Amino acid sequence: MTSQHSRPKRSDAPRARYVLSLAALVIVGMGGGCAHLRLERNTISQGSTLTELQYKQVLDNLAMFACVPDSLAWHIKLTGGVIQVADQGSGFLGGNLGGPGTVAPNFGLQRNILNQWNVDPVTDSDELELLQLAYRKAVDPADADGSIRREMYGKIGELSTNYHIALSREVVSDLIEVTKLHARPAELPRLEKLQAGIENLYAQIEELSEKAQAYEPDHAQAGSGETTTKLEFLKDEAIRLTSEIGHSSTEPARSFRHPGRNAGLIEQAQGKIEGLLKLSEIPPDGANPFSMCWLHQGGRKDVPPCACLVGRYRGCGCECFVWVTPDHMKEFRDFTLIVLSLAPSTAQDMAAAPAGLGAANSPNF
Repeated sequence: MTSQHSRPKRSDAPRARYVLSLAALVIVGMGGGCAHLRLERNTISQGSTLTELQYKQVLDNLAMFACVPDSLAWHIKLTGGVIQVADQGSGFLGGNLGGPGTVAPNFGLQRNILNQWNVDPVTDSDELELLQLAYRKAVDPADADGSIRREMYGKIGELSTNYHIALSREVVSDLIEVTKLHARPAELPRLEKLQAGIENLYAQIEELSEKAQAYEPDHAQAGSGETTTKLEFLKDEAIRLTSEIGHSSTEPARSFRHPGRNAGLIEQAQGKIEGLLKLSEIPPDGANPFSMCWLHQGGRKDVPPCACLVGRYRGCGCECFVWVTPDHMKEFRDFTLIVLSLAPSTAQDMAAAPAGLGAANSPNF
């Protein structure tokens, strides 16, 4: 009779400890070194998409206006972003006390990655109108009938009125001339009278500006709304007369006074005025880059291999493409910056800015 002896079963405890030790090393490695490297890569990767997103929405809007000039522009403001990399690890060693001496190791690893942009869509009608004018100018730079330029200067006058911004003498003169070109004959005498009064005011302002230190401000209470110097009074009058250039039944007298305007809002309005002037102004040398063709339009087959950026729109039974070639990248970059200035961050984003009467001046003033 042959006897058989079974070999004693080796304990799994050393193997389990080894597995758990290895898991612990992996978890420590992820927490101590890999996570911050991954966070660095994600931060750079997401940050690099900012310019791409701005370019893309501008290009697609341009394609839409090339196809349908009477479209309504759309725009989203990128107000912030979140980038997170979180590593989690867990381990478990279980034993069966009532049966065979077995050990069941268990461990888990988890990495959570979050890339997020915070966006704010433009819904303000005034900003949408400004964007519409900018895109119309881009797809029709010649502006043969002058309608786009007239509307832009009309918006400049409104911004001056609503935010109490004194425009430069040259800008007001251009505003009057543009208004006269498109005015009815019955309105010309009123505009001629306004032009004479404004010219007289700006002559006095320029004279006083050279010796403004001779007029010390009175000690009026802050926020009282009272003019404290003769120079400020003349600027107030200039703003008032500017508001009457585009006079209509919906624009009451003295509507330019808005006490308590946020200084940040005034600065944003100045940026909008500067953006509109860059698009519509005629420099002394007559070389406004936005009055020349810098954007190309056509179908899919017309897009050349050398195109740097391409926008596409499909609607109204047609498909339109716009593209920018290397020799016009500067104009496209500057146009994108103008678009961003026409739809800046909201007032809530600038709550820390001090409040005031808004007696701000154009940088050219």
